[in-house]
Amino acid sequence: MKSNLNEVWNLIDSLSFAEKKIIYKRMQNEINNKLLEIVDKINERADTDPISLGDITKEVEDVRRKRYGKN
Repeated sequence: MKSNLNEVWNLIDSLSFAEKKIIYKRMQNEINNKLLEIVDKINERADTDPISLGDITKEVEDVRRKRYGKN
């Protein structure tokens, strides 16, 4: 896997600035589209099964406590 990653980086390094820009734009568009899909799904669920702000806050605090040991 690491050798494949190095090969990809070498290929990227060999590209011109314009080619890198094209790849970056495509990746940015893909990410934006995925984020929009996620937001749409969240909005659909929020309409059918709303979550209170208190529940969200509690979940965030639980995750922080588990990850960082903070209360």
